[in-house]
Amino acid sequence: MKAERAVPGTLRRALSEVRRKRGASVGITAFAMLLLVAIFADFFASPLPVYGTVRGHTYVLANVTRPRELQSMSHAELEAELARGFALRALVHWGPAETGTAVLRPPLASAGHVLGTDSDGRDVFSVLVHGARVVVSFALLCVALLVAFGALVGALGGFFGGVFDAIVARSVETMTAFPTIVLVLAFQAMMPKASTLTLLLAISLTRWAEVARLVRGEVIAVSGQDYVLAARALGASPLRILVRYVFPNARAQALVSATFALATVILVEASCDFLGLGIEESSPTWGHLMAQSRHHPGAWWLLAFPALALLGTVVSQNVVGEALRDALDPRGDVLAERPVDEAPEQGTAARSP
Repeated sequence: MKAERAVPGTLRRALSEVRRKRGASVGITAFAMLLLVAIFADFFASPLPVYGTVRGHTYVLANVTRPRELQSMSHAELEAELARGFALRALVHWGPAETGTAVLRPPLASAGHVLGTDSDGRDVFSVLVHGARVVVSFALLCVALLVAFGALVGALGGFFGGVFDAIVARSVETMTAFPTIVLVLAFQAMMPKASTLTLLLAISLTRWAEVARLVRGEVIAVSGQDYVLAARALGASPLRILVRYVFPNARAQALVSATFALATVILVEASCDFLGLGIEESSPTWGHLMAQSRHHPGAWWLLAFPALALLGTVVSQNVVGEALRDALDPRGDVLAERPVDEAPEQGTAARSP
């Protein structure tokens, strides 16, 4: 059977349809830029040189490798050594954990601090850039876990039915009845100590229901198609039918769910950090930066810059998710070709009257 081959082509056509939409293209570009900032954060903000000579030793990519001898030097000593010769530096010469004497300085009010400093004297630009790495890494890992678990549970429940499907359906209804942030905060509050791991588990265990709901519905719809019934009649095992003929048709729904889940995870993570129940305070995150504005109302830059980064990320993901959902809508033209419509393999051509 060739039914499963139609799904990748359908997904490619849907992605092509998404790229033609201006709003979705802007969203994809914005998230791609965020990924680049997260990956190359050490080239945007780091006290260590990309290339430079310190005390007679030449270092290459010290901002990435972080040699101990350079990390043990104070910021003033390192700046003095690098000023003696040629050095290729990052855009901002401050790390996310470095503290200076300039405390709560607004943007451009202190040399070297383009976006100002926080209450501990840390550079806001450096915290934003390295915070993007923390946020994106956490969100991608969390989405991978919840999508894998939700898709597996939804596919098994929709395909096999029975008592297991009833349990899945009731569990999904229960989980989706409460806002994700409420369940996550309740889970974190019950933990002896809130940490990154507990936050990862909390979001994964509360957000999987939406993925399971969509995948389950698609699997139930596909399980009654002619090519699935033909596979059963030919003696294919249930596992083979599920993996090769049914689940590939639900991958599109899982992809749409992952896009929306990514925005939700980033927003929930920032909210938990703001409330002090998220990632450890030693890690630079946008939520931790915004939390400082509660104690310093006049320091508008502590709230404005991370909030803008958070807003742009969430909106861009939602725009892409909506465009992808519209492109993969079974009522639209993109999914007009179904595997069931493929010509029979016996070669009996339909004749016109």
